[in-house]
Amino acid sequence: MLPELSIERIFRREIDSLPLPPEGSWIPDRHTARRSIQLTALVLAATVVLVLGAVVTARDVGDAAASGRRVTTPLVIIPRPTCLRGGCSVYRSDAFGYGIVIPGNWRVQDSSRLGRSDPSLLDRVEFTARTSEEWQLLVGVRLDLIAPWDLFVEVHDRNGFAASDWARSDGCGRNSCVVSETTLSQSPAYVASWAVTPSLEMHAYYVERGERMLVLRYVIGPGSEGPHGETEQTLEQIVGSIALD
Repeated sequence: MLPELSIERIFRREIDSLPLPPEGSWIPDRHTARRSIQLTALVLAATVVLVLGAVVTARDVGDAAASGRRVTTPLVIIPRPTCLRGGCSVYRSDAFGYGIVIPGNWRVQDSSRLGRSDPSLLDRVEFTARTSEEWQLLVGVRLDLIAPWDLFVEVHDRNGFAASDWARSDGCGRNSCVVSETTLSQSPAYVASWAVTPSLEMHAYYVERGERMLVLRYVIGPGSEGPHGETEQTLEQIVGSIALD
């Protein structure tokens, strides 16, 4: 009687007839197993390092976005002062690379009355809380008046002089003054203050911008408040809000 030929028997016969390699080549010994474990551990460690690197990179990107740091687009987020009465407005100078936040009741005032007697002066912008009528009454007798409680932003050719030199020579050359270091928009700066008259005091901030000098200045008068209840704190907040390209 012929044996039963099924597909399973045929496969088993063919497999049994295959020659086998030496046991050492297909049965792992302790040394081979140890190398396999070490290799597996190395692969796992490398995977962990890559995953951690990806997590750290993602976190750094998230932190940069949250803090408003910019790479190619300037002034994406401008620091805002505490607006004591209503909202704020942003003034941006594309020509000279800065932006500044002013309270909603402030406006830009034409400062051409002061002229350009300083040859290094490239630009001057005046910000005021006064109405046009109030401002006209104030400067009606003296067009060259630096209006107390207004804020001026000036751009100068610095002619190779550092911010510390400007701070010590601007007003200190003619008056006793106080000079100290500060920071504006994460850039080192100097601030100087000196008496303009017995009742008026100038405060000026100096920060280098390449070959230019950015100067922010204001004069405060007697008393603790200016027009419409403005205080020196308001002026300090506006100065501190400046953002530089």
